[in-house]
Amino acid sequence: LIEQIDTLSSIASAFSDFAKMPKANNQTVDLVSILDNVVHLYAENEIADVYYEKNHVTKMPVYGDKDQLIRIFSNLIKNAIQAIPDHKKGNVKVTVESFVDHYVVAVEDNGSGIPADQHSKIFVPNFTTKTTGTGLGLAMVKNLVEGMNGEVWFESKVNKGTTFFVRIPAQIS
Repeated sequence: LIEQIDTLSSIASAFSDFAKMPKANNQTVDLVSILDNVVHLYAENEIADVYYEKNHVTKMPVYGDKDQLIRIFSNLIKNAIQAIPDHKKGNVKVTVESFVDHYVVAVEDNGSGIPADQHSKIFVPNFTTKTTGTGLGLAMVKNLVEGMNGEVWFESKVNKGTTFFVRIPAQIS
């Protein structure tokens, strides 16, 4: 009973945090250095090899909240790692591409994939395919990315893997 109370309390706290996301502290930040740190954080794990391909991009200035950007990419990489089935050696690849007025970051895994009947629910709060978790992570990602005038979407093939894409406007000075 105490465990269930703790679990419900944790879920309630997560919903509360989601409902009152802190106001963004926007400033010009370098997305490359943020990604360097986040990828490094997840690189040492037993489930998946995490790769980072910068495609010769050395700086990506964006106007956004550093903590929110860390949260976005931490969530996507963590989800990618968790999507790897137990019987499979996981590969998670983070790539960046630079365009004239925006950047696209892709987080690709070789996990279970997302069945077509779940595609429309992926960004809905409280929807989860996991046995643990609140189903708020991707809803939060979508909310934060759109708050920076960006866009998030995904492509998935069952038993092949999923790639999440985040497009963020470039800070052009």
